[in-house]
Amino acid sequence: MRIKICGIRNDSDLKAALSASPDAVGFLVGQVHPSPDFILACTARRLAKSLPPFVQPWLVTHLSTPEEILDLADAAAIHNIQLHGESTPEEVSRIRDALPPCARLVRAIHPEPQDAFYKYAEFVPFIDAFLIDTLNPKTGQVGGTGLTGNWSRAARFVQESPLPVILAGGLTPANVARAIERVRPYAVDVNTGVKTSSDRTESAALCRAFVKAARMMDI
Repeated sequence: MRIKICGIRNDSDLKAALSASPDAVGFLVGQVHPSPDFILACTARRLAKSLPPFVQPWLVTHLSTPEEILDLADAAAIHNIQLHGESTPEEVSRIRDALPPCARLVRAIHPEPQDAFYKYAEFVPFIDAFLIDTLNPKTGQVGGTGLTGNWSRAARFVQESPLPVILAGGLTPANVARAIERVRPYAVDVNTGVKTSSDRTESAALCRAFVKAARMMDI
């Protein structure tokens, strides 16, 4: 089971996350919706440069236009991109064409109860995976909400999608094993579930517990 720890803001967060040996870490850059986890592109660039071999950096952004996103990727020197904005399939195609061949592109989605896979099928030629996440309708926050998603709906999407599906949304060390068993995703992505409640810093103990629980559910 592949694992990304997201919402890395500083050296302390990164050290805590890396203590758990994840496959990837995510840096939130390019904010539109409310979130306390966003950092500057230059900070993301500096932190990404210190990653050990085989831990992949990901740029997570709310921006939507290709020009803004590509400028941000160049500034951060991170070209694996997770899109949480409202980019259209045409815009995602333009981003894909401008990225290096080795770069990876993920489109975050927030399926409604009535949604079926065909609603997102137009993105398939241009991305490498979908990420199912939750949003907070009261605050407008997308990603990092701490709200648990609908696992039955996610499992149906996994069955319908021809691409890998990453599961996010309210995952914690206590529930990630059940989520993997229910949804059977390609990977899991955690943010608030491994942070302290007091100051939202990454907890090394929670990171390690999360990764351990997820690794035990290899499928």
